[in-house]
Amino acid sequence: MKYTSMILLLLVLFVVLGISAQGAVKPDDFLSRKGAKLYMHGREYRAIGVNVPHLHQAYIGTWLHIPMKYGTNEKAKQAIVDAILDAQKSRIAFIRFFASPGYPRDIEMSYMKDREAYWKSMDELVALCREHNVKLVPSLNVVMWHSIENFDEPRQAILDPNSKTYKAAYGYIREFVTRYKDEPTILMWELLNEGMLASDVDMKDSKGLPRECYPADWTREQKILSREDSFTWAMWLRIYKEQTAFIKSLDPNHLVTSGDAGTRQECTSRRETFPDFKYWNDTLRESIANNLASQPEPLDVYSYHIYGSNKKPEEMLNWMRDISRATQATESPVFIGELGQWDPSFDKDPQGKWARQAIDLMEKEQVSLAALWVWHFNWQPDLTFTSESQPALVKRAGDFNKRWAGLK
Repeated sequence: MKYTSMILLLLVLFVVLGISAQGAVKPDDFLSRKGAKLYMHGREYRAIGVNVPHLHQAYIGTWLHIPMKYGTNEKAKQAIVDAILDAQKSRIAFIRFFASPGYPRDIEMSYMKDREAYWKSMDELVALCREHNVKLVPSLNVVMWHSIENFDEPRQAILDPNSKTYKAAYGYIREFVTRYKDEPTILMWELLNEGMLASDVDMKDSKGLPRECYPADWTREQKILSREDSFTWAMWLRIYKEQTAFIKSLDPNHLVTSGDAGTRQECTSRRETFPDFKYWNDTLRESIANNLASQPEPLDVYSYHIYGSNKKPEEMLNWMRDISRATQATESPVFIGELGQWDPSFDKDPQGKWARQAIDLMEKEQVSLAALWVWHFNWQPDLTFTSESQPALVKRAGDFNKRWAGLK
């Protein structure tokens, strides 16, 4: 009898452990890189996703434009659920979204008011995407942390470990990254949106955020910025290096990308003449060199934002080809974090002609990742699209993901 009981106990343990092992996260559930290629589940991984910038803020009801665009918080939340369901139906691989708490009013309404509820809502969103096989690229966006408005510090305070801005920003990164470091639904981390476009742009005498971005009881006048609210080229490189290293110290599983759009066409002139700006455009060689130098190690994946036109389709397609080849020559994968079109925009071109050409080129040039701009985002009605408004484009993206991202 004793032996029978022991055998039954061992069988139960075997079943339980077997189930646990089957459901456990494995190393190849996460994105990895080898040279200029990405891998997942033992095979090369390439994927097309979409941008839903307000994904979390609309879901929790803090997005500034909810009254104008949705009417109620309930309708905004349902719109986000609908966007995720449409992504699953359309074989969209991932969603890129702006993952900071937002403006000062949004921070006060959510993250500062009830941190536990804030992260619970993020958990719900991640779980919803996990359930529907849609991965996420959170753009952490904490460089500014609205330091002027919240802490009365210049934006450069992000470079000072003793500042309130630095401690708040890095504290948020720590909370976010440690919470989801073992979560395969997170495809990779992104530092922020289009940082290098602000490189060597003198902010002196510019205006800060408008009144509606503040809490209701805010009494200060609109802030006038100073030169200490500007970031030089060298400062951005330092921010990228330090924040990437910090994320990697917390999370051994996920890759990190910058979120950059690429450098400005006058990048060299800004860097060499700041703050007394004298304008000239980069040559092609200067532009490629600046772009390659702008996203330093230990970043894993280069990010660019590319928008094209049906009127001159070859112009941006050629740039996409050239910068992708140059980046891959450095043995770095390419992420086109925003891939969109204008002139005509999606509302006037239901075939998404240029965007489909860009996906064709992406496949030919072995570009790893792209996120179409913009999905279920009624703040930009001319650029937004769904599976209904852009069936040809969505089918092209879905076919790509079936072939390269394993989406059936």
